Amino acid sequence: MSTWYARSLREYVELVNCISQNQSDDERVRPLWFRGQEQTGCYYYLEPGIYRYIALKKEKNLVNDNKTYGTIWLKEEYRYQHFMARNYEKVDSMPDSLIEWQEIMQHYLSKTRLMDWSESAIVALGFALEAYINPIEDHETQYRRQYDSPVVWTLNPIGLNHAVYESLQTQELVYRALPGVQTEVKNEIATALQKNKEMYFDLENSVNGGVNGLISLSGIEALRKFQGAEIHENVVKQRFNPFFYLLLRYYSDGIGVGVNELPPLAIIHPYHSERIHEQKGAFTIFPYYADVPEKESYISPFAMENMSKIKEYLDKIVIMNPWKVAEELKTMGLRRSHLYPEMDIVANDFENLKYTKSVI
Repeated sequence: MSTWYARSLREYVELVNCISQNQSDDERVRPLWFRGQEQTGCYYYLEPGIYRYIALKKEKNLVNDNKTYGTIWLKEEYRYQHFMARNYEKVDSMPDSLIEWQEIMQHYLSKTRLMDWSESAIVALGFALEAYINPIEDHETQYRRQYDSPVVWTLNPIGLNHAVYESLQTQELVYRALPGVQTEVKNEIATALQKNKEMYFDLENSVNGGVNGLISLSGIEALRKFQGAEIHENVVKQRFNPFFYLLLRYYSDGIGVGVNELPPLAIIHPYHSERIHEQKGAFTIFPYYADVPEKESYISPFAMENMSKIKEYLDKIVIMNPWKVAEELKTMGLRRSHLYPEMDIVANDFENLKYTKSVI
C-alpha cells in the first residue's frame, strides 16, 4: 500500500494510470475501483458503518459460545427489518435478496456490512471534493472546506477476490461451511479448490477479462434459488461451483469468521436507483467477524488497510490543492447533481454555479 499526492487534475489522472500499471500483472491490466473520502478531523478507516462503533470502543462485539450469532448479526437484521418495512413501496425494482436490500440501505445511509466504491475515478474524486464542488455557501460546507483532508482510495478488486479465494480453499473454512457433510467429501472439495483455481475462479486469458474475477453475490443468490433443494447435493458432487457456494455461506448466510481468516469481498450489484447508476456503484462486503484480536485493539481491526492479506491491493491519493482540483473538475463538467441526481440538487447546481480562477 502506497500513498501518492496530487496537486492538479492532471496529476491525479496520471497517478491513477500509474497505480493501474503497478496493480496489473504481466498478462493484463486490472481494473481499479475508487473511493473518495473527506477525512474531517480524524482518520477515516476503510470499514463499513456497522462495524465502526465497535472499532471505536463505543459498542461491544458480543458473540455466542459457538460464534454463530452475535452483535453484528442482530444490528444488521434490525436495520433490514425497519428499512424494508418503511420503504417497501418506494423501491423502483424489488430486491430479490437481503444482499440487494443492503445495497439500497447503504446508499440511503443505513449502516450495513457494505462499503461503497465507484468504478469511476472522476466520481470518486467528486466525492472527495464534494464540499468544494457544492455551490451552496452554508456553515457545514464552510467547515468541511476548512478541516477536510480529501483523499481517494484505489482498490484492485480482482486482486482482493484472489485473496478471498486463497482463504476459502483452506480446510478449516471448507469444513465450517459444510456441516453434516462427510469428512472425505469436504477434503475432496478443499483439494479441488486448491488444484483447480482456473476452473472455479480465475479464467485463463484476457478473452474473458471483462467478466473475470468480479463477483455478483446477488447473482449467485439467484442461482441458489433456482436450484432449490438440489443445491446441497450439487455442491457435494461439485456440479455447483464450490467457491461460489462458500461465498454465499460466509458473506450471505452469516457464518462467523475471525478478522484474520477472511477478507472482504469485491462485488457488483444490480442498480436499483438512478443515484447508484450515476455513481457507478460497486461494493466491498465484509463477512460476519466474530472476534477482535486483543493485540490489535489499538487500531481498527476491521479496516481494510490494516488487513495484512489485502494491503497490497490498496493505494491512497491525497489531494493537496483541493480548491484548484475542484475548479478543474467543474471546468471539465462535473456537477454535484452527477453524484446525487435528485431534482433539488440539479436546481441548486444551475442556480448557484459560478466559476473562479484556479489557484496554481
